[in-house]
Amino acid sequence: MRIHNFVPLLCVGGAFALPTLPWLAQFPVQGLVRCWGMFAPFPEDRTIYQVLKDDERYSRLVKAIDLSDRVIDLLDDPACFSPTRHYSFSASLFFAVPNTGIPHRQPSHGDDDDDELDCTSVAPKRGDERDIAHDLGHLVLQVEELDDIPESRDKDHRKEALGRIIRGILAYHILPEKLDSAALVQNSTYATNLTLKDGSMDYQPLRLSVQSTIVPPRLRINTVVDVIKRDTEASNGVIHTINIPLLPPPSLFGEMFAVPEVFSYVTSAIQRVDLTGAVDRWWSPGKGDHGSFVGAGITTFFAPTSGAFQRLPHKLRHFLFSPFGAKALKKLLEYHIVPQVALHTDYVHDTASYTAFVDDQKTGIPLYAYNLTVPTLLENYSLNVQVARYKAKIPLPGPARYFTRFVVNGRDVGPYDIPARNGALHVITNLLDPRGHHKEDDKHYGHESVDVDWEDWEDWLPQWAMQD
Repeated sequence: MRIHNFVPLLCVGGAFALPTLPWLAQFPVQGLVRCWGMFAPFPEDRTIYQVLKDDERYSRLVKAIDLSDRVIDLLDDPACFSPTRHYSFSASLFFAVPNTGIPHRQPSHGDDDDDELDCTSVAPKRGDERDIAHDLGHLVLQVEELDDIPESRDKDHRKEALGRIIRGILAYHILPEKLDSAALVQNSTYATNLTLKDGSMDYQPLRLSVQSTIVPPRLRINTVVDVIKRDTEASNGVIHTINIPLLPPPSLFGEMFAVPEVFSYVTSAIQRVDLTGAVDRWWSPGKGDHGSFVGAGITTFFAPTSGAFQRLPHKLRHFLFSPFGAKALKKLLEYHIVPQVALHTDYVHDTASYTAFVDDQKTGIPLYAYNLTVPTLLENYSLNVQVARYKAKIPLPGPARYFTRFVVNGRDVGPYDIPARNGALHVITNLLDPRGHHKEDDKHYGHESVDVDWEDWEDWLPQWAMQD
């Protein structure tokens, strides 16, 4: 409970204690209590939708919300925060994008004919929503373009198609729990209101991640989206304003492929040994309008950075990417893939049992900690995972700070808890040794650092790769 919620109680208690003082025996206590009502904070009686609609700074977002009655009902339901309602049908936290976070239409600079809108680009045909970029900002632009199109059945169809897409994207901006900024940083990830119907994440809600930094003081969502205004209260939840829209995440492979400066080695290696289907999920068209999503529905991947490959002995790196080392490369990559499991530091779906959380806030003792042994795609090989979540004890102003120690096979993991359409992505800076151990440091040869785990690779790796 916030401090200001205690103030009326303290003042009322103090008021009733005042008549015990001789010189205040005749003070009208009831009047004092009534006067306090003039200064006590009034609870917000508008819903999330009403707060946004009444604020011109969110007018463009509201225009998109208005295309979907289901989203309006969700954000405008006064019973959303009722404890008797099921979370999956409630909206208690909404990440709202102001007008400044949405791109504006660019003026045309051609002939008059060029100034006419290309109506064919406004929205996809029914069933083809998967083919457009899931960018809320550009979808809002398309919604605004509809105002310039004459009324017709085609326009109605486009509005309906855009409404379906926007509904899905806005569902990713909604959490089914009322979390102010202080509560939001207590965990690393949260389930959103977006659940995909194609089997991704084993029909579990897609997740988003939260990062909080001290210097500079910052609250971020999914690593790149900043919370620029926190804790706007509504009767059915809370609003946090973000600088740009959230995007439902792509597949594990899609996320890595989008950052080649970090993952160019591992994405090339995955494609080279035909393991794309183990970490990717994509639409496979069928005959006519039929098709389906294929690939990994739910997976966790410990993704080695390009630096991890570059720290391998020079000769080993050439061996792995040669025709002679393809089998070894494939087995090493399989050892980094945990199939049929979504493993975040604070969430595990469909995996073996793990130790109970430890709830203790004493110095040096984690809020929770657990060990996991998870099977990998490499048959008969498993990974050991250790997670501990701590509350920082540094006396700084503002909400409490939390941090997580995440280790796999003795190696530190980070960044971690990157949500994907089909699981969880964790970044590691050293390749994991399938022998299940590692040495403590690297060796430096000139300006190069070499991972000492792999110094003796010629003594065992080629033979291990040939084993069934």
